[in-house]
Amino acid sequence: MNQDEKQLIRNAAIVAGVSFILSRFMLGNFLFTIPLMVLAPKFSDRRHALIPVGAVALLTVIVSLFQARNALGDPTGRMLLVIGLFIPVVLLVGSASWIYLEGQRTMVRYLASASFGVVASMVLVIWLSAGSETITKVDAAMLQAFRAIFGAVEGNLETPGAVTVSEVDRVYRLSVMVGGSILAPLCMGLVGFASFMAMSYKGRYDEGFSRRITQWSVPEITLWVFLGSWTVVLLLMVFKAPYLGRALAMNVALGSCVLYAVQGMAIVLHFLRRKGLPISGGRLMTTLFLIAFLVPGLNILVVFVLPLLGVTETWIVFRKDE
Repeated sequence: MNQDEKQLIRNAAIVAGVSFILSRFMLGNFLFTIPLMVLAPKFSDRRHALIPVGAVALLTVIVSLFQARNALGDPTGRMLLVIGLFIPVVLLVGSASWIYLEGQRTMVRYLASASFGVVASMVLVIWLSAGSETITKVDAAMLQAFRAIFGAVEGNLETPGAVTVSEVDRVYRLSVMVGGSILAPLCMGLVGFASFMAMSYKGRYDEGFSRRITQWSVPEITLWVFLGSWTVVLLLMVFKAPYLGRALAMNVALGSCVLYAVQGMAIVLHFLRRKGLPISGGRLMTTLFLIAFLVPGLNILVVFVLPLLGVTETWIVFRKDE
């Protein structure tokens, strides 16, 4: 084994170790692929950069199987395992696609990286909507866990502020329905954030990086997807269509909003740079991401205003030349 091979193995082990440890934490479970993409350029061959991704995937599956070993004999336990691995697998496949497509246009890399998560989300929503006996048992198990978290109790309560079972059940059902309607855009957002953070780190000393971000725009066909999908959503709601159809249409509509939110962010960064404010694309993206996920009330600005800003640029030119 020559020196280059030893260095390759050492780099792969370090990257895989950092990523796997990060995945063991609650918040890190959404960010653990960033080190894989950040350090990928250190490998001379992009195929070699996929080795740490495969190692982390293998470790994740092995640990998850070990933790769920007592429940693997039951179909309910196996399904819960699949649901638990969904986000990590989506992020790992997304990071592998991003690394492999090094050199391609940013939008092409992002769409390719997010495509698996979008398709997998649709399949999962359809599968869970089938209503099989196993799915019913999984639903009951998750409902019991939801009740335990909120400390719900039966009947009328004398304790002020106490939560009843019926109230918790309504919140749970609403959460499940909303979750099924936003799963694809959620995956797009997580994959996009990880990819952008890795790209920002790589371009941290590049003076033209933020300027290139201000020029980002989505393909023109996105407008037709946006208008068509929201029209379908409206019609399905008016005619009270079954949940599955509404959920799938909502995933497509919100997915187009994610793309326009990226364009909206580019517009915001363009205005900030014109005002001479010293903010980078990476710092702006991190701020918007944290607001969207952690700040109730203000997250409406990110969720609604950014896509609206991006769509509006179809008719109003915001990014005029100096």
